[in-house]
Amino acid sequence: MAMMRSFLCGIPLCLALISNARAELGNQLNVGERVLRLNGSGVRTKTFVQVYEAGLYLLKPATDAQTVLDSDEPMAVRIKVTSGLVSRASLVSSLKDGLAQANRGKPEGFARETMQLQNLLQEEIKKNDIYDFVYVPSEGLNVLRNGKSLGVVPGLEFKKAFFGIWLSDYPVDRDLRKRMLSGRATAD
Repeated sequence: MAMMRSFLCGIPLCLALISNARAELGNQLNVGERVLRLNGSGVRTKTFVQVYEAGLYLLKPATDAQTVLDSDEPMAVRIKVTSGLVSRASLVSSLKDGLAQANRGKPEGFARETMQLQNLLQEEIKKNDIYDFVYVPSEGLNVLRNGKSLGVVPGLEFKKAFFGIWLSDYPVDRDLRKRMLSGRATAD
């Protein structure tokens, strides 16, 4: 009984930490003259370890994944690394695995773009690094680390595949998908 009481007492602390973590993502991103607003955010956990926080930024709130994926409007996914266990190799591997999963095990259609993305992610990762993956129509997926541009991977189809890591019918984390598609800055 004492263990159960300790566990239940710890829940509010865990919820407070998650809430504070999401608040750190920021409520908006500026893309040129446009303002993207946080649509929803959540935490990606692997084997009981919080790996990163992710937020979806859109021009207007949306709850339908396919609408977001098909949209040729500015949008972004922001990832804040929350674990010191995340390395460059693990991030690249996770993104490649996520692309394969989101595209039903057929990532070869995006092999060139995946290699471009991998080449942009050369620096070692540190806890609290922030990666912005900002899609701009007619440009492509702009990759930024801690506000510094690393380069662009062109193509609307690659944007769809990349955002599909979190938003497709086969996301890396169903709960995170639900939270990113909540249509409001603070997900339930």
